[in-house]
Amino acid sequence: MDADYSRETGRVLGIYASILGTVALAVGLLEIFGGWGGVIPEDLFGGLVLMVTAAAYLLGVKGAISGRYEGLSFIMGGLFLTAVFGVLYLLTAGAEALMYLLGEVESFPGIFDLRPEVWILLISLPLARRARKLLEGMAW
Repeated sequence: MDADYSRETGRVLGIYASILGTVALAVGLLEIFGGWGGVIPEDLFGGLVLMVTAAAYLLGVKGAISGRYEGLSFIMGGLFLTAVFGVLYLLTAGAEALMYLLGEVESFPGIFDLRPEVWILLISLPLARRARKLLEGMAW
């Protein structure tokens, strides 16, 4: 089968997506089954969202490694979910910081109070940039 883009590029995308998918799956399971200390909170629905995101990443790995756009579409879906929920939790953290500035809460939310979804968003940015380069010349 012919590749839609370079297999070397697909290999890099596939490896990065498999790492992101594995991290999202592990964090999602930890969120579902009670969290981990103060770093990963217990959150059933957040954990389920992370598991769906992980599934999108992991389903795209095989196609991406073979250089097919079908794999890239799953990776883009995972990136979209990561962006939506990462930005959502960033906005929540911003609202908490605003509450501190208004005097409604006594402690300022620190950088370590950010949810794991935000950290996953940050580590997904290089993959998003690489995938975006592949989609530049594509006709929609």
